[in-house]
Amino acid sequence: MERQGLRSHLSGSVPISIAVHLVVVTVLLLVPLSEIVLPVPSDRLPDFIRAAPTPPPPVVVHPATRPPSGRLAPPSSFPTTVPNEIPPESVTPLSTGDSTIPDLGAGQAVEGIVEGLGQTVVFAAPEPPKASGPVRVAELPMAPHKVVDVRPVYPEIARAARREGTVIMEAVLDPTGSVTQLRIVRSVPLLDEAALDAVRQWKYTPSVYLGHPVSVLMTITIRFTLSQ
Repeated sequence: MERQGLRSHLSGSVPISIAVHLVVVTVLLLVPLSEIVLPVPSDRLPDFIRAAPTPPPPVVVHPATRPPSGRLAPPSSFPTTVPNEIPPESVTPLSTGDSTIPDLGAGQAVEGIVEGLGQTVVFAAPEPPKASGPVRVAELPMAPHKVVDVRPVYPEIARAARREGTVIMEAVLDPTGSVTQLRIVRSVPLLDEAALDAVRQWKYTPSVYLGHPVSVLMTITIRFTLSQ
């Protein structure tokens, strides 16, 4: 009997304890939320916000240009469009005094008076460039021709030694065509001196480059062959 009364007492107090705990938890959760104040939104936002106007650009003042010395025609006299062709009546020929213009050489000048300006203008033809050193024979419009030829003498020591070969030299001709400088490019012992002695006596026609007599650099080849 006592056990049944204890069970009935516990079964009636459990629901009450659960309900009390729920109430306490609910109060603890709702009381802090009641103290939060939410902001009140405004009724209506404006459609646009007025911005400050953009300031005007600064005014650029160009300095006044100083006109060149001399008298200038008024601006109204200059044409506003560029013609495609020059009218024949606007071209004034130079007054030379003669109907024909003489043939002038290099370096000469022509003097004439330009009408309307009252000034004497000197027209000078530029001089052609002068060669600073010997000109290679390949650059000349016409190669020099040999006018004096001297055959080399076969040295006796080379003949006794049955020595043959080809001697190649570089020669410099002065403006008159004479051989002034010689240099051995391909040497053959016992034959070089004979080749140099013969070429020093050679003579060529004068060479002209750009209207001026010039020195010429050329290659000379001499072959020594023993006759059978």
